[in-house]
Amino acid sequence: MALTASTTSNAASEIATARQADHVAFLHRVPFAFDALGLGFLTGFREDCTYQQQQFKALELPVGMLDNDFRNPDIDRYVERFFEHEPQVGVIGDAYEVDKVDRYVAAAREIQGSYPESDLVIVPKCRGAIHAIPDDLVVGYSRGYADRLAHEFSEPSDWRGRRVHILGGSPPKQLDVIKQLTRPTLTGDPPADIVGLDWNGLHRGAQFGEFWTASGWDDSGRDAEHMTIRKTVRCSLAKVREFWQARGVWPESTTKEDSIEFEYRGPSPSDIEGAACTECDVNVWTTERGPFVAEYDTGEICGYCSYDCYFTHRQQNQLEELAGEESVYFPPA
Repeated sequence: MALTASTTSNAASEIATARQADHVAFLHRVPFAFDALGLGFLTGFREDCTYQQQQFKALELPVGMLDNDFRNPDIDRYVERFFEHEPQVGVIGDAYEVDKVDRYVAAAREIQGSYPESDLVIVPKCRGAIHAIPDDLVVGYSRGYADRLAHEFSEPSDWRGRRVHILGGSPPKQLDVIKQLTRPTLTGDPPADIVGLDWNGLHRGAQFGEFWTASGWDDSGRDAEHMTIRKTVRCSLAKVREFWQARGVWPESTTKEDSIEFEYRGPSPSDIEGAACTECDVNVWTTERGPFVAEYDTGEICGYCSYDCYFTHRQQNQLEELAGEESVYFPPA
């Protein structure tokens, strides 16, 4: 068939539609998950984890995506956890062999009976498994931290015409996959439908004072006193969103909640795990006033023998309290 302006336009429109994801996920704990949700990311965690939100009395943070514990897989346990959390996206498990696919499909059908709108992902880890997974289920394309990456055992043509969730990998790596699976081919293969993608590597960089940009990791915030780990992760999340928006991948509608409210309960002496002062190792329970306690946006709760130790440790390590003054406990004078 001769190419015309109309057919070319239709092909471009089809590719643009295929590349636009339904969700971009970020799996982490509070407060990072809370910030990600506010930016429009789909939030969630692995089945053996939580948001670690015990310090918040009434935090209603939805579980948008539930990943499986790939190091210790148990399909029955995963299904139970799915029914407990009712996520929008569920990564059921990794199929290393074709004969393992049926068990995962059966679990998906069980879930679909109660949650027909959920996107259920099975991750093939061999070429045959890709084709054994029914077309109505999402196939997971491993691109990040995994023992077997998708490009090591398959060709782009294996994923064409399928609904695909890209698991891990930085945005540039994921973008390469999106292009490979959706660009026009001489044989006229249909593009893959990029349903979603996720990447959780931002926190690791933030621990070293680096935030992610489209040009790579930027360490200009490393010596900035105002750039805490939480702020650095939030900066990276915003950069990731900008990256996908500029390339037509960011979803038109997101899971952003504009009115999430919660009551924070600050730390208390009972929350510290050890008796040694974080700064000087003195036993905090033997001091005249008792322990000073601070909860930081890194997730750590530290106990101190005095205000001076609290202030010194906080300043030297450029720490920021999770919720300002409410995150610091001063013992009675």
